[in-house]
Amino acid sequence: MDNTTTGSRVWGTCKWLLAMAGVFGAYLLIQVVVAGFGGTVIGVIAAMASGSESFMEGTALDNAILMLGVAVQLVVIAVFLPWWRRMRPASFVARREAVATSGVSFAKSLALLLVIGVSAQFFVGGILEIVELLFPEAMAEYSELMEDTSVGVFAIVSALSIAVLAPINEEIVCRGVMLEYAMRAMSPGWNATDGARYRAVSARAFWIANTLQALVFGVLHMNLIQGSYAFVLGAVLGWVFWRTGKLRYPIILHFALNISSYLVEPLYPLLSVVPTGLVIVLAAVMCAAGIREFGRLWSSSDALDAIERPQDVAAVQGILPVEGGGGGGRGPPPPPPTDILVSAPVSPRR
Repeated sequence: MDNTTTGSRVWGTCKWLLAMAGVFGAYLLIQVVVAGFGGTVIGVIAAMASGSESFMEGTALDNAILMLGVAVQLVVIAVFLPWWRRMRPASFVARREAVATSGVSFAKSLALLLVIGVSAQFFVGGILEIVELLFPEAMAEYSELMEDTSVGVFAIVSALSIAVLAPINEEIVCRGVMLEYAMRAMSPGWNATDGARYRAVSARAFWIANTLQALVFGVLHMNLIQGSYAFVLGAVLGWVFWRTGKLRYPIILHFALNISSYLVEPLYPLLSVVPTGLVIVLAAVMCAAGIREFGRLWSSSDALDAIERPQDVAAVQGILPVEGGGGGGRGPPPPPPTDILVSAPVSPRR
């Protein structure tokens, strides 16, 4: 039963939305601190090695920025993974995992996630070609931001950063910690004692929470074009996490999305002979079909039903007094009647 007042509900919603903002701020703070400290150290080393900071130009500067980015990703994982592990036992997704569809083939789930990820990448690539025609300056800035000039061992580091570290740290932060806080904001009766164990969640509440974390995910990319498609993909990733109750599935999908970006350039000469509109349509059909089939595979409803707490069930059955009940509530059951046939105290039934 939910006895929360309107005031406490409003405060509960605001409190957890502020917690989301705190996570957003912590994520940015880690980037600023690590990049600032690391940049200072690299600058000092470069000046000592060459007598001038001009050493840090061109490829050397790009490689230094790459390594700072990797350092940021590792620190984010080191901070937020324990955070998420501490939150998870009392989380909504822990309840979700308990009622998720059982016996689902991991191999089939993996194949569908790869189809969704690769087709989504080509769909976005086709859309970006249209955007380039309409907004060439914006696309020029985006292309410069996304350009990867790494070679040799740094190219391998860059690929690992994009395909492995980025999915892990972003899924922990956004689908793990942030989605949980958004879920608590949509179910403000959450408390530290019971967690989400007995809370009901409507499909509408989930999708509002999922949209909130996807919006933050888009903003974290700090680029309008990238942030726009990251918002949509973030919503899909959140849905995959909610349906399965396991963080590894959105990590796999995120991996497929990122690693398939390396397929676009090699296949571009082949795709250039195909009309962009056709590429977009085919990729959209494949992506939609993959999402639909994944939804059928993991077919549990997006809603969670409330579960009666043992204390409430016991109170209704007369075993325990109603929590918070006074003189007007139902009291404890009367003692067993005295009878000459009863020779020993009778224990209550369990």
